[in-house]
Amino acid sequence: MNKNTCMQTIVQIRKLSRFLDKYSKHLDKQYNVTLPQMLCLHEITNRKSLNLTELTKSVNLNNSALTGIVDRLEAKGLVKRTKTDTDRRTIYLEATEEGISYTAQLTKKMDNDCFFDKNKLTPEDLKNILETLDKIINSLDPDIKKIELE
Repeated sequence: MNKNTCMQTIVQIRKLSRFLDKYSKHLDKQYNVTLPQMLCLHEITNRKSLNLTELTKSVNLNNSALTGIVDRLEAKGLVKRTKTDTDRRTIYLEATEEGISYTAQLTKKMDNDCFFDKNKLTPEDLKNILETLDKIINSLDPDIKKIELE
């Protein structure tokens, strides 16, 4: 890959990142939930119960950011923290009934209020985009991956 292609790719990914930031603000205004909160709530609801470490890995956020997000979701009554009898040190996250209902409603709304115009993309286009994003992520320099995961 020549330098120009590398820079063009970075610029396009940066544009996507900015769109996602703007979309997060839109979600907060429209539905009172940010994109990171929505991702966490969706994951917690789908997995039924998981600990903070598992959630950190699945949504690719650091522990301190995740703790704040979970605090806000808990304050909204959408998530609860629980401990098990076997290991009182490990905290598990579960969606409340309200959280499950909210996630279902939000998922339906997201079908019509996605951050991209799905009418401009075929199912095959979407499949190709996901495959290409996977290729990009898997092609990252291992040293860059380490920085990202720390």
